[in-house]
Amino acid sequence: MAPVEFTVSGGEGAPLEFVAALTPSKSLLVVTDPGGWAQVSAGLAVGHAASAAVTTSVRVVRFAVLDLRHFPSAADLPSITDVPGDVVALHDTRSWDTAPVVQALRGLGRPVVLFTAVHTWVPGVDQASVLIGWSAPHVVLAEPLGTGEGRVEDVLWQFRELERRRLVRYTTLPEPPAPDDRAVTVVVALPGATEGVAGALRPGAEYEVWVHVGQHPARLPGDQELRAVLSMNGRGVQAESFVLPAEGSSPWVSFPVTTPYASVPWSGELVIYSGVVPVHVQRVVLPVGAGEPKAITRLRLSRTFADLQPLSSRVASILVLGDRALVAAGGVPSWSSLDLGDLPRSFPVASGLDPWYGKDFPAFCADLAALARQGSALYSRLFRDRALADRIRRPARVRPAGLMIAEETPGPVPWSLIYDLPFADGPYRLCASVGQFGPFGAGGEVPAHCPVSDHSGNVLCPFGFWGLSSVLEQPVGPLVPFVSAHLRPFEVSMAVDAGMDRAMTERHVAELMSMLPPEVLSSAYVSPSELGRALADEVMDVVHLHFREGFLDAEEIARWDREGVWPRPHWPARKPVVVGTSPMPGLVRPLVDGGASAVISPEVAVPQDMAGWVTGMVLARLAAGFSAGDALRLTRWEMLSRGNVMGLAYTLHGSADLCARPSAPAGG
Repeated sequence: MAPVEFTVSGGEGAPLEFVAALTPSKSLLVVTDPGGWAQVSAGLAVGHAASAAVTTSVRVVRFAVLDLRHFPSAADLPSITDVPGDVVALHDTRSWDTAPVVQALRGLGRPVVLFTAVHTWVPGVDQASVLIGWSAPHVVLAEPLGTGEGRVEDVLWQFRELERRRLVRYTTLPEPPAPDDRAVTVVVALPGATEGVAGALRPGAEYEVWVHVGQHPARLPGDQELRAVLSMNGRGVQAESFVLPAEGSSPWVSFPVTTPYASVPWSGELVIYSGVVPVHVQRVVLPVGAGEPKAITRLRLSRTFADLQPLSSRVASILVLGDRALVAAGGVPSWSSLDLGDLPRSFPVASGLDPWYGKDFPAFCADLAALARQGSALYSRLFRDRALADRIRRPARVRPAGLMIAEETPGPVPWSLIYDLPFADGPYRLCASVGQFGPFGAGGEVPAHCPVSDHSGNVLCPFGFWGLSSVLEQPVGPLVPFVSAHLRPFEVSMAVDAGMDRAMTERHVAELMSMLPPEVLSSAYVSPSELGRALADEVMDVVHLHFREGFLDAEEIARWDREGVWPRPHWPARKPVVVGTSPMPGLVRPLVDGGASAVISPEVAVPQDMAGWVTGMVLARLAAGFSAGDALRLTRWEMLSRGNVMGLAYTLHGSADLCARPSAPAGG
């Protein structure tokens, strides 16, 4: 095989950083970097293959690693095709011809990084290859002009000659991502002082709490009008508006406080609002008598404050903090207790459904009325008057009202079930919209608000439920606008619990394939441990978990993270929606912390066949470009048109604006 000619360039960084930047666009990377091999092969047992995740400034690269020097021939190699890793890292050996092994692995579609000596001839290099060497202080990159063999030694000589003649072309690495979080600083000072208090505060004394939003490398689209809200235990809620400029940090805003007379840690909540949305929440602890001031982040819906513009469509928010909530709907936010006592919060038994997963009109109305009684009682317990309902309904003339429930962890309140029209036991009348949009009704496009204006008396109207009248979202972490910014094909990975009814599972897959292009769906039966490996890489837009309640728990997800089954950061660029067919209590926070953009699941157990039907409708709408909030709301109405009220049992834990891909430019 004849030597091949190269185009040579240089760059600044480490060889593994260029490996991260060049894969998967290149299928063979020949590297002379002992330090890089030490990183990749750390902990590799002799005679075995292993998986390793290496963090670079570009991204985390997951390697399937094999040292060919440990084996006397290719016939003795263990299987590496089932070792997790989006890139295969091999260390060359001079004992036998490794070219067929390299070629076979390239043929399987995973890029190969071949670590070898600088003077070793490597056959089979082509235009999908690159040779990477080191000529201090530069990394040397050589791309073949044709097909043949090459060695890094010759590439380095060519680079130094070009460098001597000042003809070297330089390749830069992608810019590293900006630091994740914009800091929000809290300082306690004496009135009129210019420096904070470092230690304990005096009981019964006056102080000022100063708040400041720091700068961030990400430039804002424009100046942001924000509001800081401070609520210390035993004191009223205080609010101060301020402007965060497009570049730089905000001015300081201050709140006067008087400490309690008892020497105790005094806590409260600091919330930064954009409109009515709580984008940053901290617990503030002021040490009265002894200790140091502390500020502990509780919830963050925006890391940089550069993505706040879409939040302007929200008309109200409820910030859930333990057993109470801070309600914002214009004006100063106010606290509401979440003590529901013994109020019923149950859904009708999902039995007696026809083959189309619905019920006849009388049974449907009975189910809807039972939920309205519960939802109205919940509203009356949680909110003192109808002002919040009026605030939510007022702007819903053009589009459904955007309503956010921000939670540290999902709580006990079934927010989609809240019914904000008066409804009590006894005779009731049906709003005309029940007949139009319920089973056997005329149907049609669901408007933003009820087309019937008269809701006086005891009236049953589907638009009284928050889950049907509003675009409802319940995020537990940073809001994500897109699953992926790259215009790649939509893909769904379905993980199936082997304990599920197999006939119903096959029916569900058939339904999915009737709603989605069959080629976008892949499925496999998995155990919990196998599930972690299946979800390690960024290869899907939707993770569809088709399993029984209790099949997976938070400790199992923590183990994937702890043992390196999931690389860190996990799902940094392609952040899938997790859609479950069973309740997932305790799993929402670990999945979002693991990189998921959102979680959609029922809050109560639903029949397996019906759960599959609901999932198919949601996924079809996501694939068609609907936002997650609209997809779930329209699915609830689709179920209602069949006589099924169980759509109100489903929750979106994520941004209502979340889409699979960015919208195409107008006229594009």
